[in-house]
Amino acid sequence: MGLSRQKIPILDAFRFLASVLVVLVHYEVIFGEAIVYGTFATTAVSWFFIVSGFILSYTYPTLDTAQDYRRFYLHRIIRIYPVYLLAIVVSSLFVSINYLALGDEFFREVNRPLELIHDLPEQKEAGFFALATLRHLVFAQSVGGIETLKLVFNGPLWSIVLEIYFYLAFPLLLLIIKPVNTMTRIVSAFIIGYLLQLLLIQVNLPEAETYDVINLNVPVYTNPVIRGIEFLFGMLLYKAFVLSGPQKPVIKTNWIPTVLTLLLYIIVVIYVHQNIPYEYSSFFLVVPVVTIMIYALLRLQWHPTNSIVRYCTTLGGVSYVLYSFHWPLMEIIQFYNLQPEVSSRFLQVCILMLMLLVVSYLIHHFVETPVRRLLYSKVDR
Repeated sequence: MGLSRQKIPILDAFRFLASVLVVLVHYEVIFGEAIVYGTFATTAVSWFFIVSGFILSYTYPTLDTAQDYRRFYLHRIIRIYPVYLLAIVVSSLFVSINYLALGDEFFREVNRPLELIHDLPEQKEAGFFALATLRHLVFAQSVGGIETLKLVFNGPLWSIVLEIYFYLAFPLLLLIIKPVNTMTRIVSAFIIGYLLQLLLIQVNLPEAETYDVINLNVPVYTNPVIRGIEFLFGMLLYKAFVLSGPQKPVIKTNWIPTVLTLLLYIIVVIYVHQNIPYEYSSFFLVVPVVTIMIYALLRLQWHPTNSIVRYCTTLGGVSYVLYSFHWPLMEIIQFYNLQPEVSSRFLQVCILMLMLLVVSYLIHHFVETPVRRLLYSKVDR
């Protein structure tokens, strides 16, 4: 059943940093200037899936009764859907209205890459956008023969759709890994899962001379089974966390393991990005390092003041809004030329990030939080 657990503020803080990495990588796509390696964004998505698996297991270690299942699913929907719904409405209206007015010129105006629209129908009337919006609202944009349909309004939301799939499978996954109850079995399960992920990547590689985001997006990068293994890693990480036992209280937090794993992550990302073929460097080879880094954060024993915990919680909440809205917001800024012209690219990026953060905070504070509280109060009566 769901339990009230102590917050882990460091995960909220790093969730925010992961969202910022995704924004910086997508900045290159929309504004045409590289800021950081793309692998930082792809592995940040792995971070989201692994942390999601951990947090769900941490909050719901067991689901024993029909009431537990009801509470679990309702709480997951309330957590995800209000922001998702608003993000779909905003991005759908922006794309639909402007495309119907300008045609393909709209995609050129927002610098939409060909790989994100390559198989959309040549004729895109109002009915196409209406149906696409409906499919997005019911998490069905990934189903069907149009690969880029899930990217037509708000590309990053594909991962939120997979989260919904993983939520549906969560009770079954709890049963599957129930026998994995020793550290030896957990490590063995990690190894087997990692090898299975490699096998699935190999099996799903399309016939091509070279691999990139366009030909690997559907068969590998957004594949729910391949990504589901990362979610399962998070569930296994929870078991390892529990089996590690309570730590002895410390007077001073030891940041060395966390800093070392963070440096290892940066080094591995840079190396694989520069030296390893895309089909393995995009996220696969960094997954073990991401898992180790999350475990180091969990064992950190950082116990900040209540005010810092609240700040971290806010950052965690803002991170979801930032992730869900940054793509349409950046396209809107590009389309309407809302970005102030400054000589320094660094300053330009800082101004853009500030704009995104302000909007994300306002949505989180004035829309998401009140709506979620209202809905939670109704379902928890």
